Amino acid sequence: MMGGGLCWLDYDNDGWMDLFAVNSYADAEIAKLMSHGGLPQSALFHNVHGRFVNVSKASGAGLQIRGSGCVAADLNGDGYTDLYVTSAVGDQLLWNNGDGTFTEGARADGVVSFGWHSGASVADVNGDGRPDLFVAGYTNMTAMKTGSVAGFPTNHEGVRSELFLNEGPDGHGHAKFRDVSVAAGLPASHFDHSLGAVFSDVNGDGRMDLYVANDEDPNRLYMNVAWPGGAKSDPKGLGFRLVDRARQQGVADGNAGMGVAAADYTGDGRTDLFVSNSRGQTHAVFRGLGTASKVPAFVSARPGFAAAFGTNFTGWGDSWVDLNRDGHLDLALANGAIPLTSLKRDAAPIQALENLAGQGMPGEFANASKLVGLAAVPPVNGRGLAAADFNNDGNVDIAVSSVGGPLVLLQNHNTAGHWLEVSLAGFHPGATVTAELPGGRTLVREVQAGSSYLSSEDPRLFFGLGAATTVRSLVVHYPGGGVTRVEHVKADQILKVAR
Repeated sequence: MMGGGLCWLDYDNDGWMDLFAVNSYADAEIAKLMSHGGLPQSALFHNVHGRFVNVSKASGAGLQIRGSGCVAADLNGDGYTDLYVTSAVGDQLLWNNGDGTFTEGARADGVVSFGWHSGASVADVNGDGRPDLFVAGYTNMTAMKTGSVAGFPTNHEGVRSELFLNEGPDGHGHAKFRDVSVAAGLPASHFDHSLGAVFSDVNGDGRMDLYVANDEDPNRLYMNVAWPGGAKSDPKGLGFRLVDRARQQGVADGNAGMGVAAADYTGDGRTDLFVSNSRGQTHAVFRGLGTASKVPAFVSARPGFAAAFGTNFTGWGDSWVDLNRDGHLDLALANGAIPLTSLKRDAAPIQALENLAGQGMPGEFANASKLVGLAAVPPVNGRGLAAADFNNDGNVDIAVSSVGGPLVLLQNHNTAGHWLEVSLAGFHPGATVTAELPGGRTLVREVQAGSSYLSSEDPRLFFGLGAATTVRSLVVHYPGGGVTRVEHVKADQILKVAR
């Protein structure tokens, strides 16, 4: 019923985005599946100049587990992207060997994560220059709440979410991790039922914050707060703490949160948030206001989306993406009914919501599914959704996973507007890139590893430029400090930027 996520990554560093798809199955299906050749496996598809080849077996990425989600990240800094895969039992960490193969090593390197986990996201939370790992806990199927009359998952206990600090090389070419979940401020009891998660610097203080969508529990906004005096004065020895300020900032919501998307869709340089919710609840949209003291503040922007949502589907994977290269972020959304009782009747359309700011209606969105050709795509029981320019043509494409159906790849055939894609040398989650266009307009994009519904998107940053044929200046701000500036950049290219 919950389905799985998918991850875009360039696992062989050839400049083309490959696709990893998580697979799953239900307990009731195990006997039937085994009698028909075995359990489903996760799959890795190698992108050969826009065409895909299944390399799951040869690469070692074909995992026969009840998968949930994944995140793609270079966790040991060797220049090759690794994969962390969550599951309903125990998670796995696929270290990229740099030769087209992966080796599993979660527990050997300190990532001990049992139970049903869902979303995962990566960022440097303590400012030591190494990427750390957050893993969202979902539901304990063996711990039903006595006397509960609520439905799933509220009638079961939640599962502990985890934060693993990266402590550097393990002596075998990988990295060693340490569980600091409770010490860092994550709940030690009364766990949430968490799904989508994303790291983003929501208040612009240079520290990576964490937003988590919870299923029937209030969502969490964990602000990353520096400990006065640093690690030496911190009793926990961390030098930071995660403080939940979701209610204070107005982003707790409290509905059945599924997927999360964080980006500056308003174009004011501040992070905005979208949360896909279950049917009958309407999705949540929060516009970042910002303050002079760098304390974040958000206001609901749902009214501008109400007409675009149309029929109130249950939403899952979601992504802010500029589909028509006009410089304004649109929204892609996967849908599928829950509970899932019929694959045919419960299927729903994949939606594209157009940002109308370019037409003089800032804050307003319209359902553009028919306009962009999605009306011709058969409904699916959509779950994970992730965006990437898989054929390097300057248009952002969409991949969607489904329950009991096909993996969907939607190729964007837009011909309007100019574009620029920025590929940063190295792995820098939390880095922001600001593009200044002729006329003074600026566009801001942030590198993220892990978002949407249990998924991970193209790490390259995409700028739709509209009629602009050049970018006056491109400024990269790295987490922890450091700035790179590039002047007078020509449009319609994939630009690699060295630090």
